[in-house]
Amino acid sequence: MEYYLVRFSYTAAAWKELLDNTRSLEQRLAPVRRLIKQFRGSLATFHFYEAPHFDDAEMPPVVVREKMVLFGEYDLLGVIAMPNKHVAQAFRMAISAEPGLKAVELLSMMPLEEAIAAMPDAQVAVQKSRYAAPGQRAS
Repeated sequence: MEYYLVRFSYTAAAWKELLDNTRSLEQRLAPVRRLIKQFRGSLATFHFYEAPHFDDAEMPPVVVREKMVLFGEYDLLGVIAMPNKHVAQAFRMAISAEPGLKAVELLSMMPLEEAIAAMPDAQVAVQKSRYAAPGQRAS
């Protein structure tokens, strides 16, 4: 699976429809889940801990199901898993074609463990190529 951050913004007409017709979180997320399931993907659930240490049993975690509302240029944020970038792009195209969305951004992500595993390859490539960014002297 590959992971993606999805940010999107609704049109004014979409917000009006949501305000007039949304009765529950489950009602709103059901069609989103069905669409993502068609692409063999899934939505992430976010767990936040209010305690200073994760093992503090007195403070239960705060769980956000699948999406978060943003205060800015974009209205909503989600993290999705998709089988590959072809499928992820098809998902982006499908939701972008809907008239209620005015902006959709899909950003590829990778787990930190995978990025750390790639670091030795980056070091070797820089050393072998003697690459230096502008403003730096090549060694």
